[in-house]
Amino acid sequence: MADKSLKLIARDVPQIRVAIAGMGKMGHIHLAALNQLAAGAGERYYKGGVGDLLAKLTVCGLCDIRPLNPSDYPNVGLFDTVDKLLEQTRPHILIIATPTATHHAMVQAALRCGVHTLAEKPIVTTVAELNDLLQQAACSGVRLMAGHVERYNPVSIKIKSLLQNVNPKAKRYAFTRTQRYDSRIPDDIIVDKVIHDLDLSLYFFGSLAAVELAECRRMDGRIAEARLSLRHTCGTEGQIFVSWLITDAQKVRRVEIEQGGHRWKGDFAAKRLWVDEHEIQCSVPGWIEPANNQIKDELVDFIAYCTEPTEGFTPSPLLTVQEIAESVRWLEYIHRSIETGVCG
Repeated sequence: MADKSLKLIARDVPQIRVAIAGMGKMGHIHLAALNQLAAGAGERYYKGGVGDLLAKLTVCGLCDIRPLNPSDYPNVGLFDTVDKLLEQTRPHILIIATPTATHHAMVQAALRCGVHTLAEKPIVTTVAELNDLLQQAACSGVRLMAGHVERYNPVSIKIKSLLQNVNPKAKRYAFTRTQRYDSRIPDDIIVDKVIHDLDLSLYFFGSLAAVELAECRRMDGRIAEARLSLRHTCGTEGQIFVSWLITDAQKVRRVEIEQGGHRWKGDFAAKRLWVDEHEIQCSVPGWIEPANNQIKDELVDFIAYCTEPTEGFTPSPLLTVQEIAESVRWLEYIHRSIETGVCG
């Protein structure tokens, strides 16, 4: 039964109005995904009659601190602040794809207006900020979610489905995520890259008991490379390695898992998975297909989560508020370790 305090989107509304704050790279990816979904380019594994909802999608407004050319966005309201966007378009849903430092104020403004909000990862970087937003979301009766898009990678979902049934449990794992430094990224590598694999470690292996920043290196005053050791309450141990200090132009996004004498290797970029050198198809019937668009699947998940459920189907997002809170708590802990001189 739906929580009566929640102001969910009625299934009989003529339109589901979505706005985007931040029209950089990720903002444009979200816009393209929304337009594709509205045009009927969904997937057969979408559940709960969500296709009817997607047909009602309309992008009602965009905002960015840089001037937007109206000819590039026909029939869409354009704004230079999120406050103007919210006041004049009154969206059901706001997607925030701005730098992390701006998230708290923008999310808070949207929640106060009673708007369901999805903010790109990480939603914020401190527990105090997150608790403030969760309290505001509860007061306003709206949904709040972080955009951890790697959860929607077929490799991630396949690994999660396999781990649920293996015995013995996985013993250890290692994530590697490297690429050349991009000066357009405003965050340090902890916020920009570690958060992906920190979240996936929670998704795969559950709550963490300890995180240790083993080593890190700086570039121009910012953390640009880091290695972390992790221990989960279930006993599984792991490592996360991230770096911008490489010369290879190719991005690396992979995981290796040791389980019961077997070695699993997942390539998130190629969307491929191997167990003992034998390739496993990254499909889960009724859940995911290998060639998916992760942003589209994430958006569908959130739209369904914000809408009144159908009889016999209650949407359950791939990411829980509790997992968001835990990732933010450890993110803050890592930064505090750096600031207190434990590393770097």
